[in-house]
Amino acid sequence: MMRGRTEHSNWLWSLLLLLGLQACVEPFELETGGEDMLLVVDGLITDQNRPDLNKVTLSWTAPFDSKNNIAVIHPVVEVRDAQGQAMRLTEGKREVDTSRGVYTLEESEFKAVAGKSYSLHVRLADGREYASRPELLTPVPPIQSVNYEFKEFINVVENSDGKLVEKRTAGFEVKVRVQDPEEQGNFYRWDTEGVFAFFTKGPGGRTSCWANVGSINTRVAATDDRLTNGRLFEHPVAIIPADIPTMYRIRIRQYSLTAEAYEFWRLLNEQQSNVGSIFDPPPAQIKGNLYSTTDPEERVFGYFTASALTEDYKMVPRYLYAPFPGPPWVLPEGDCRYTYLYPDVTDEKPEGF
Repeated sequence: MMRGRTEHSNWLWSLLLLLGLQACVEPFELETGGEDMLLVVDGLITDQNRPDLNKVTLSWTAPFDSKNNIAVIHPVVEVRDAQGQAMRLTEGKREVDTSRGVYTLEESEFKAVAGKSYSLHVRLADGREYASRPELLTPVPPIQSVNYEFKEFINVVENSDGKLVEKRTAGFEVKVRVQDPEEQGNFYRWDTEGVFAFFTKGPGGRTSCWANVGSINTRVAATDDRLTNGRLFEHPVAIIPADIPTMYRIRIRQYSLTAEAYEFWRLLNEQQSNVGSIFDPPPAQIKGNLYSTTDPEERVFGYFTASALTEDYKMVPRYLYAPFPGPPWVLPEGDCRYTYLYPDVTDEKPEGF
């Protein structure tokens, strides 16, 4: 029983890494317990002509290590509609996708519209082929507003002795407000990106920089309209850390989902929410919408999603709520561009600041 749970957790962890769900964990080498190389797919196409969003990542479950994870050589990657019209994705043309295994839909190839169904097709150089079941690209309502609340959070975590303990932290809970359409069966997912200002003390005085931290979701943010059909509702999408007293910008992307895609994300969120106690339900077998067309017995992990997209952002003046719990923030010394305190730093002021 334990062996099955461990193997399931291994491939799930690989999938979480691909989907960009950034939990606070130490990097480690994953051992899958087998030599089978199973394809893992993370794919998305939207109704927006955005190569930074319309892309597919391909990798393998084994052998899995930090050097050899991406191992797909020159595949043909296409998204097709129900009439067979294809949109070809290409590898490594954009600065944001320099790693191998990431395939983007360039602007000249984009033909996606809401109301049509799309499927992913992958053909490897050795003749193996893979596909996804069709995904209907449904419309999504706009975000009515973005709100936040400064509050204390209590999480159950495992300490160094392996015991479950309460951990108290402060942060800003961010919620979106959405007017659900009158028809039933609407499904939503949200992703977020964070940018914050910080300062350093240099030879010429205080310098200002901004750090782009990427996705700040630590858990899947998704819901359906079963309890909110046709009503205005709020849903939490992320927590902004209360660590340094500076301005923070959160950008929220709201995606439409099919019922099948929502079930995939719901189960993934359920896995993330488990704390490892004996009261947790056994892990569900998360099935994606991908399969091998050349070998029906071969397993394929991941999901290809077709979504309409809308987005908004909110500026959060964290300095109004300082001082925060914990050690006081001390102004670092040196040029803020080269202190390497935070990732992806720029001295060019982003939108909203």
